[in-house]
Amino acid sequence: MSDTGNRPEFRKPKAAVNYSSPEELFSKLPNRAGSHGYLRVPQADVLREYKDCADRDIALELPTGTGKTAVGLLIAEWRRRRSGEKVAYLVLTNQLAKQVMREAQNLGIECADLTGNKDSRHPAEVGKYSLAKAVAVSTYSNLFNVNPVIQESDVLIFDDAHGAESFVSGMWTVRVRKDAPRRLYSEVLTAIRPSLTDAQFRVVTDEDEFEVVELADVHASSGVVPAITAIFDRERDAEIYFPWGLIRNQIQACLCLVSTREIVFRPVIPPTHTHAPFANTKQRIYMSATLGGEGDLQRSYGITSIKPIRARHAEWGKRYVFVPGICHSEQECSDLIAKVWKAIAPRRALLLAPSFLTADRTFTRISGGMKPQPSKFSAADIEESLEPFTNSVCGILCLAGRYDGIDLPGDTCRLLIISETAAAIDALERHMRDHWKMGPLLRRRERTRLIQGMGRCTRDATDFAVVIMLGQSLLNALTTPALVQGFPEEIQRELTWGMEQSDVAKEHRHQLSDMIIGLLMDSDYRKQANESLEDITIEGHEERDDPYSQGAIAEVNYLRSLWDSDFTHALLTAREQADRTNDHELSGYRAWWWYLASIAAFHLGDTVSEIDCLKRARATRINSGFMDHLLRARSRATSVDPSDIDDIRAESIWNIFEKWGWQGPRFSGKLDEMLEGLSKPDDPTQFNIGLERLGECFGAKVFRRTEDGVPDVVWLFHDCCYAIENKSDKKPDGALSKRDVQQAKGHPEWVLANIAEAKDIPIRPIVVSDVYPDAIAEPFIEGLFHAVIEDIVKEGNRVASELPNLRAQFAGKEYGSVHGEFRTAIKTASLDRGTVESFFSKPLRMKS
Repeated sequence: MSDTGNRPEFRKPKAAVNYSSPEELFSKLPNRAGSHGYLRVPQADVLREYKDCADRDIALELPTGTGKTAVGLLIAEWRRRRSGEKVAYLVLTNQLAKQVMREAQNLGIECADLTGNKDSRHPAEVGKYSLAKAVAVSTYSNLFNVNPVIQESDVLIFDDAHGAESFVSGMWTVRVRKDAPRRLYSEVLTAIRPSLTDAQFRVVTDEDEFEVVELADVHASSGVVPAITAIFDRERDAEIYFPWGLIRNQIQACLCLVSTREIVFRPVIPPTHTHAPFANTKQRIYMSATLGGEGDLQRSYGITSIKPIRARHAEWGKRYVFVPGICHSEQECSDLIAKVWKAIAPRRALLLAPSFLTADRTFTRISGGMKPQPSKFSAADIEESLEPFTNSVCGILCLAGRYDGIDLPGDTCRLLIISETAAAIDALERHMRDHWKMGPLLRRRERTRLIQGMGRCTRDATDFAVVIMLGQSLLNALTTPALVQGFPEEIQRELTWGMEQSDVAKEHRHQLSDMIIGLLMDSDYRKQANESLEDITIEGHEERDDPYSQGAIAEVNYLRSLWDSDFTHALLTAREQADRTNDHELSGYRAWWWYLASIAAFHLGDTVSEIDCLKRARATRINSGFMDHLLRARSRATSVDPSDIDDIRAESIWNIFEKWGWQGPRFSGKLDEMLEGLSKPDDPTQFNIGLERLGECFGAKVFRRTEDGVPDVVWLFHDCCYAIENKSDKKPDGALSKRDVQQAKGHPEWVLANIAEAKDIPIRPIVVSDVYPDAIAEPFIEGLFHAVIEDIVKEGNRVASELPNLRAQFAGKEYGSVHGEFRTAIKTASLDRGTVESFFSKPLRMKS
């Protein structure tokens, strides 16, 4: 007989305890901290509604300060205990993962720490998750990865779901950065050059156009796809190698986006249906303090259905909003912030911007006048902990595209700076906003990001922060009723209050900085502000259904068909959605759908359908220049329809309003530059600046050069070009010499040699002067045109009076809704092509 007396006893598995709901589970958790004695009303409301929801994809909205993390953890633990399911809770950074695990400890919920890489993770933690003994806490990058940590799951919980857009799309995005080592950017740009028009190539090689993103016609350009395939096939850099491996054989489903900073290859929607760790889970739960439209989540995660559950609760804390750009120049705004910086303690600020470049430029601009000089912190500095920033006494934390997923409560940070609009944070969004006039498509996500960003420093009901809004694009957005009226009432109230205070600076410029300093330093002063805030009445606003959200499902289905090379279904999907998109405001979206349909038709080899789709896209009068190029390339046509020229000119003038500002002093400053320059004919440099601004007012792309022997100013339009030689400083008794005349006559050759897109259009050399050729010059004047200074000054004054009227008439409107009306208004204001043509139509003659 064997002796069993000294052998270890077997452990009996504990009987599973089933709880009827996450709410009941909370009440039975034995090790809750004292701070978690009860559920808040919004938490309980959301948990009850979730319990009865069996949908595959759920979106939970709990505003800042209502305990979103606890809700996610309770759902995770309830699912794990009830069914023995494997549940993973995902966040943006390791620092946020630690924050979640601290919250789990306060609730008495055990978690498995799956952050970090395979070398830093403890095998025991992996085992706890694999056996469903604990809820896994990890980062998005550990799921959206070719070798993910979270291989299998039953439930995935995405915290700060909007903030993960770049992680999701990035898995299928090849991004070639210009500042990367070696010359890969230049090599790829050379390879795709045949797919760019001359105008596009000029833009993407012009450092002043750093915000512009062009769409390259790579698929229809012979040899381009094989060329880029050869380049990427030999790359071993992880940022290229892994995403290229995923899209290489589905390149037909990808767009190529090009700017001065990067070249991007990516599908229009991330094909998450091909990523088993994401696609095969039973349920996905997306959590956010501000959900916005469900369509944005569908686009970001490549899903076709989602059920929102929203907690009804006001935004926490007080935000004292200021928009100094209403009356201050860019430099004056920087000076204002520098004055505030000097007066406050501790000196800490959070700077949010849509891109790294904008964040860097804003930091450089505002920090230049700060005393003492602030330290600059980036996302990399706070990946593991916020302490490097929160322990600093003089620092600015600069984050790009990160409007969610950072909490700076109380005195850790009271000053928040938001630079430029949040409508577009990646290359595709910037291209769609600027070229396809899809402000309405981006409006809801812009609003969502702004709400999220404004709440980063107000984390509970008693918290407060000063929010300073900077940048012309953000000023344009905040004065657009369609955007502002969709904000929660308390934020509308704060914006209205902020606009009113910012307007004070028109009369008393120093008062704005004094207000901000007082709000940050004086509690009694804040009480006065709170009273004035409560006096503001906001009319209730019921936001209408977002038609762009309704199109999100079609976008996902289109991408899946294109990815699977089912071009027939992709074409059908795109045509059907284009036909359903018939609101005037949706013109840009409709044009985009017809363009997507043309891509599917091209891959089908159906040239007739492709040209038909492009014609329908062009008929929307959006992105007219690009559509005209594609149509002429496909149909081998050489001439441009005059109606298309008018549309292109209208878009160009509209873009000047966007650039110079629908609101604020920048617009009038540009007109003042024009008038001041034109008033100084004796100073050729200043007069040339005046000519430059005048050309921009007509919608021209203007080149102003200072070298000898080149045109002083060139006005380039889609169908014609004017090369201007300025001789405004000639004395009244002087004359144009043979050298002057011959120099002007040679300008068309210079234009052809230096501006590629002018090669197929007429180039007219213009001499601007009040004097005439001398006898020696007479034989050489044939083919030259003449404009006298008085006429140019009159035209400048006339334009300067017309543009403000147009600005006032169309401010706050969407181009897609009013493009026909705007084109008519341009003609009525004599800003059309005929005006410029007649203005520069007088041949140069001898003095009579």
